[in-house]
Amino acid sequence: MKKKYLLLSGFAISAAGITSYMLRKGSNRTMAKMMANEVIEKIKPFMTNENNHNLPVEKAGHPDPYDYDDTKMVEEGSMYPVNYYNKKQ
Repeated sequence: MKKKYLLLSGFAISAAGITSYMLRKGSNRTMAKMMANEVIEKIKPFMTNENNHNLPVEKAGHPDPYDYDDTKMVEEGSMYPVNYYNKKQ
């Protein structure tokens, strides 16, 4: 347990040292800030609920009872699990 702790703490200290060495120049700091902002902008849509209105859901929840093809499909169910079970038997 102590070896694992020492290994992880050594890794953390070396990572902090390498990072501080790489960011000592102003141009590297600017480049790192730009890259961090790009990553944040790419991640931000997944973290917020802004895009929920863009989902491609046209019919969800309670289907139309007069849509006979859809209700027939739901009534029949999926045959995949039944075929899988029969093959295993």
